[in-house]
Amino acid sequence: MSARRRPDPDRPARDWAYLQDIHPAISGAQARIEREAERDREPITERESARLLATLVRACGARTALEIGTNLGYSATWIAGALPRNGHLICLDIDGEILERAREHLTHERVADRVELRCGAALDLLADLPGPFDFAYIDANKDDYPAYLEACVERLRPGGVVCVDNLLWGGQAAMETDDPNRPRQWTPIIRSFNRSFLDHPQLDSTIVQIGDGVGIGVKRG
Repeated sequence: MSARRRPDPDRPARDWAYLQDIHPAISGAQARIEREAERDREPITERESARLLATLVRACGARTALEIGTNLGYSATWIAGALPRNGHLICLDIDGEILERAREHLTHERVADRVELRCGAALDLLADLPGPFDFAYIDANKDDYPAYLEACVERLRPGGVVCVDNLLWGGQAAMETDDPNRPRQWTPIIRSFNRSFLDHPQLDSTIVQIGDGVGIGVKRG
């Protein structure tokens, strides 16, 4: 049994830097998206969370995948890159202009042939996508997270994986009251969603403390 150690306040930052250093370098296209996102203040999945998504895609042997909320296409490059050559990822986003930027990035990443981009309100588009899918990723309008989750679970095969981003919500989910300097109107929605996600009757699920908090659920058979 290891001895109990005193908390080291510098450890999280040190561990993060260490892991960033030892992981393989990201592609040029992915680095470009990160720079654009920072420049334009576009919200994209954090790099460590995106690595996790790619690992889970491979782990569940996914061939068909669904993404709700694509933005600049950063997470899509990771998901599509983890699919086999004949894999297929369908990406939904309501912003046509941003999808065109995503298309360019996916082309540079050389995975555009595996990705289908659809523009419109996700809940409307999902009506034409019966599935089944092996993997689904949700990173979009927080108000609709509960509806997105139900739509994804309905379309997942047994043993399929659904992931959901931003479940720590910048640290707000763990606070008893919202930080007055960082008002977050969706904090109560995220807190409620987290409980329902972990209690979902069709999922074996957990929330991992990586990036901004990633929920992982496996559909029961």
